[in-house]
Amino acid sequence: MTIGERIKTLRKKNDLTQEKLADYLCVSYQAVSKWECGVSNPDITLIAPLAKLFGVSADELLGITESDDDKTRKRYDAALKKHRNGQDHSGSYWWAKEAFLAYPQNYPYVEWLANAEYQLAFDESQAENPSSDYFEELIENSLRHYETVIEDCTDTDIYAKAVLGKIMVLRFLDRTQEADWSAEFEYPDVNIKTAFQALSLCEEGQALLNYLENEMQ
Repeated sequence: MTIGERIKTLRKKNDLTQEKLADYLCVSYQAVSKWECGVSNPDITLIAPLAKLFGVSADELLGITESDDDKTRKRYDAALKKHRNGQDHSGSYWWAKEAFLAYPQNYPYVEWLANAEYQLAFDESQAENPSSDYFEELIENSLRHYETVIEDCTDTDIYAKAVLGKIMVLRFLDRTQEADWSAEFEYPDVNIKTAFQALSLCEEGQALLNYLENEMQ
């Protein structure tokens, strides 16, 4: 549907004649007729007044609709915001995995999945009857996904989170030398305490992550 066709539909919906619409906009009714016939389009300065008059958004008037892809991303972004630092680790993992499968090159989702995998692995390690196979699968996937972000992501904030996550996992596994190396050589140069300095402030990776995430906010 053209913009002229939308104007015609909205004009009739609002019980306006071409002459009455023209009067509201201070244009000739011939101009309105040309819009509706597709001969010409309204001037860009008339889009806002038209949208306001018809009670619609400018995007709706212009025929700009949100794609299914945009809606899906918004749904996952909302889930990330809700679950990323919450206590529902299983729910976070489910949403993160869904988002990752839909958008495997979206590094915020990859980092989110890595974090969720670590959280579940930690929970499993504290369970009464932990499954070593399940724990190892989760912890290995977490490291692998953190490494993917570190290797390929150009967004400094997401990259920094991935390095912190990697350090957290390595500390949890008592791979201290690897964690120290990552903190010294992989963590980006930003205007906060470096991860290497922060390592001395805590003994467990989770405390490190919490400390540095608070510093970054």
